[in-house]
Amino acid sequence: MRRKVVGASWKMHVNTLEEGLALAQGIHQEVGQITDVDIFILPAFPLIQGLSTIFKSGQIGWGAQNMCFETKGAFTGEVPAPMLKELNCQYVELAHAERKKFFNETDLTVNKKLRICQEFGFTPVVCIGETSEDLAQDRAQAALKEQVVTMLSGLNHDFLKQTILAYEPVWAIGKSKTAGLDYIQNMHCYIRNIVKEYFGQDVSDDIRIIYGGSVSCETSDELLGLNDVDGVFIGRFGLNPENFRKITESALKNI
Repeated sequence: MRRKVVGASWKMHVNTLEEGLALAQGIHQEVGQITDVDIFILPAFPLIQGLSTIFKSGQIGWGAQNMCFETKGAFTGEVPAPMLKELNCQYVELAHAERKKFFNETDLTVNKKLRICQEFGFTPVVCIGETSEDLAQDRAQAALKEQVVTMLSGLNHDFLKQTILAYEPVWAIGKSKTAGLDYIQNMHCYIRNIVKEYFGQDVSDDIRIIYGGSVSCETSDELLGLNDVDGVFIGRFGLNPENFRKITESALKNI
């Protein structure tokens, strides 16, 4: 039985230490002692140490929104895995559509980062999703297949079982509505079948595939009730402790 996941990436919506620590404290008070759902928060790098102090007394995990593809060297502006390990990060988000759009990140680069996650024992949250152009060209599934196979290639099967795939249709990120429920379920099922075909039944059975893309309190119940949706990856709707609690309650109801 795959455990449900409720994760949130704050991007740069939270852009001061004071705001970030206050939000973390509020979320900790609302859901910090829940044990039946895996919960994690991914803040901007300078907030990680402060969050770790708040969350260490509860059940909420924390991590980073990105990581360098090398562990040491002349990579100005990057953050190395050993430093994240020292901060007790459990999760690392990789391959978000904004990283690809604004910072020219590729699936091959993500594969290198995943190998480092494997080395240091991080749980990667790997974003995948089709663009509006993919939809227009009737290649949404082909795009997903290419991303999954390229990024996960050559990794240990035990590590892959612990990986989280965050399916985020790029055309739905930041929009007022999610994709349709049938569409989401079909895509999650398709992704799981890709994993089965290329990495085996055991990995397919254990890997968790969560949905991101305008997840809200109003949509979380239905999303988390879908057969192949193992959790949600929250954006701006998670920047309120009460909203975060309501979405987590949806996960608890669908265990």
